[in-house]
Amino acid sequence: MVVAVVEIFQLAYYIPSVILMIFVGTLLLYKILTKSKAFQNEFYPMVCYRTFNDISYQISMMALLKLPSWSIMPQFYLDNTYLAALSYLFGATTCCVPFIHTFFLSGLRYMAIYYPVKYTRISSLRTSIILCSLLLIISLSIGLLSLAYSSSYFYNNVTGITTAAYLDKSVVYYQFAYVTFFYLPIIIISAIFNVANFIGLSKINKRNKNKRSETLFAIYSLFTFFTTCLMEAYLGSRIIGNFLGNQTIISIAMYSLTWIGDLGTFGDFYFFIFINSEIRAAIKEIVCKVFDIKYAPSFVKTTEIKSIHNGKSIRSKNITKT
Repeated sequence: MVVAVVEIFQLAYYIPSVILMIFVGTLLLYKILTKSKAFQNEFYPMVCYRTFNDISYQISMMALLKLPSWSIMPQFYLDNTYLAALSYLFGATTCCVPFIHTFFLSGLRYMAIYYPVKYTRISSLRTSIILCSLLLIISLSIGLLSLAYSSSYFYNNVTGITTAAYLDKSVVYYQFAYVTFFYLPIIIISAIFNVANFIGLSKINKRNKNKRSETLFAIYSLFTFFTTCLMEAYLGSRIIGNFLGNQTIISIAMYSLTWIGDLGTFGDFYFFIFINSEIRAAIKEIVCKVFDIKYAPSFVKTTEIKSIHNGKSIRSKNITKT
């Protein structure tokens, strides 16, 4: 086994990123459970869920996708067919979450901007529990159904990659169904929500001059939309490979997932930290305590919540005035 430069590069950012994700995810969970005032809304529980989902994705994909594709113990994977089933179970379950997560956030933001009174009524811990439960139920359902189709690891002579592939061609109908009739509509609706949100916030910004933060969040929304489109392209190519029974297409699709998944999970994670002042302040507070550095906490609103609540408060004031 010879580790290539590309694999060393992936490991170089993978290890510290996963460690940081575990730290931030645990920190978010702690802030939510201890009812920290700044983290008591429906936004952070979903972000916390998404963070732990992405951690599960990264660990499972490293063990079940990247290592065999890097020719690390390939015979072990070829001899154990149950590992292929686990690969598709974790892959289908964790890859589903970003689609629904993006849809929920864009929908909530749309309601906060255009229907602030209704948003105030549903903004509660109960809403967070319902949304996170839906994330779990829907994603796990799609993942568990994938176990109904037999799969195994194969070595492709063209690509030189060992990867998992379905043995049952009928899986293509199942994949086509949830990709076309579930993921695709979600992407389209999320895109419509994001455009409407950007237009609504642009009008609000003319009055409250909150341009920089909203520009950042608009870029973040476009980034998440871009990564979900890449994931949709991966799923589409995998469906084509399964339909044609072409192991080369499947191998290329699975290898591309190692990069698309990293961009979607790590990219979203670092972007979230970059635009979120509250989580940065929470991280700084922990670091200062560990190294015994004086820290003067200050109340700052995160970009995401500020975007929602500023829109909500401004609209509410306008309603009151009229």
